[in-house]
Amino acid sequence: MLANLRVTNYALLDKVDIEFTPGLNVLTGETGSGKSILIGALGLILGGRAASDTIRGGAKSAIVEGLFEGERDPQLRDLLSEIGVDPEEDGLIIRREVSRDGRNRCTINGSLVTVSVLRRLGVLLVDLHGQHDHQTLLNPRTHRDFLDGFEDVRTPKQHVAEAYRRFTERSEALRLLEEELAATREREELYRFQLDELEQADLSPGEDEELERERAVLEHAEQLIRVASEASEALSEGDGAFVDGLVRVIRALEEAERIDPSLGEALESVRTARYQLDDCTDFLRRYRDRVEYDPARLEEVLDRLDLIGRLKRKYGATLEEVAAHRARIAGELERMDTADERRNRLSEEVEAARRDLAERAKALSDRRRLVAHKLEGRVVAELAELGMGKTGFQVGITWQESDDGPLRIDGRGFRVDAHGMDRIEFLISPNAGEDLKPLASIASGGEISRIMLALKVILAESDRMPTLIFDELDIGIGGRIAESVGHRLKLLSRDHQVLCITHLHQVACWGRTHFTVQKQSARGRSITLVDHLDEDGRVREIARMLAGETVDAMALSHAREMLRRTAVV
Repeated sequence: MLANLRVTNYALLDKVDIEFTPGLNVLTGETGSGKSILIGALGLILGGRAASDTIRGGAKSAIVEGLFEGERDPQLRDLLSEIGVDPEEDGLIIRREVSRDGRNRCTINGSLVTVSVLRRLGVLLVDLHGQHDHQTLLNPRTHRDFLDGFEDVRTPKQHVAEAYRRFTERSEALRLLEEELAATREREELYRFQLDELEQADLSPGEDEELERERAVLEHAEQLIRVASEASEALSEGDGAFVDGLVRVIRALEEAERIDPSLGEALESVRTARYQLDDCTDFLRRYRDRVEYDPARLEEVLDRLDLIGRLKRKYGATLEEVAAHRARIAGELERMDTADERRNRLSEEVEAARRDLAERAKALSDRRRLVAHKLEGRVVAELAELGMGKTGFQVGITWQESDDGPLRIDGRGFRVDAHGMDRIEFLISPNAGEDLKPLASIASGGEISRIMLALKVILAESDRMPTLIFDELDIGIGGRIAESVGHRLKLLSRDHQVLCITHLHQVACWGRTHFTVQKQSARGRSITLVDHLDEDGRVREIARMLAGETVDAMALSHAREMLRRTAVV
């Protein structure tokens, strides 16, 4: 529960320190005194939006600090553990400082945290019902949350959410595959033509270079044969053969070496030259005999080179790039060949996910219908206590048809999302015998407020929320109905701490603890003060709310009687 709230330099609040108690805490005061400013300040430490214009004039920053005590919900303990905050035995201290430059400094038990963490923490500590929050009942989208909060349907809802995630993931995967297949099918014929062309060409690595060399030889075959013949003849044939000259030189050097052995090295060099020339002559003769002018082969080579050139222009600058292109389109075609199998498998997964989602959504819907019947009875009973005894109330649950809806019954499709298949809307009939109609279309402001209170009272029975705050929930009501509202708040405060801002004495008299909020002028500036009233102070405040500014003995007596009567309940 909220044990203490300290506010510094927030709007009209200069320095305020409020000690709240368990049970029903009421705050009263004249219109414009600043009661709702307190709720705004509390909202800051619950992660609410901060505006620099809420900082009191002349101050650099506004500071709000709250102390929360009592047993901690498991979700709260888990969150504190997640953010690395040590829960202290004497409570949870949440502090937020807002500067004019827009900076925020948030701490929990001294540990720095972000505003988003405060927001996550706030929903576990306080249920804040503002002046206009009852208007949320006019939006049917909120009705599902009220229904689901009446009895715990978290497990089936979680099952539906998980099934919906699986269904959407598989459906999206199938859609992307279908798009991929549609795009690749357009290229399939081209790829198959290209692969067939490359397979028929049967290119080999380096083939183009080898063919270029062969082409050069074939184109100059006559010249090459003539050169080889002339060279071999010059080396070894005829009277002037070069080899014969070397033979004569060798013989002469052999004779000279016998005289002077130092010529031996020169003799060996000449002999080596002679052997090399013999080898060269043999090579030239073989080359001459091997090379021939073959126009047919030249045409084949030129045709092959032309084919390679065309393929390189189409598929890559080199044969390596052409080969890489061939491998890529072969892989694409292989993927296409297995695509139908992949699509069939994925379609089966989508269908299985659809059936699972439909089954779980139907189970959740059945569960909600049982819960709705119970809620209807409870709301009617609560409304009777709040002066709406002839009001009929029903939870309308419908399904929205959709041609491609995952759930199909008798050939009709129904829409399902992560929250299930139900479209939930509260229906009321303010007077006996009238048709039930959507709440938003016929309920008055006072009726909406009482229906909201009835729902809050009912949901609080299963809600672990420690603190409930009502900011002028009693707008639009008065008299006996207002007294009933106060009584319901009193009952609600048995299991929860309740803070209630009210203008009605019929509500305020039920409080265990009573605060007044007053706006005064100090040193030429407006300031809001909050006072904790003692018993006499409560009597005077209730009397003021009864009689206005002129409080007489009758008003005081009436106030005492109201406080005495409500104190024993």
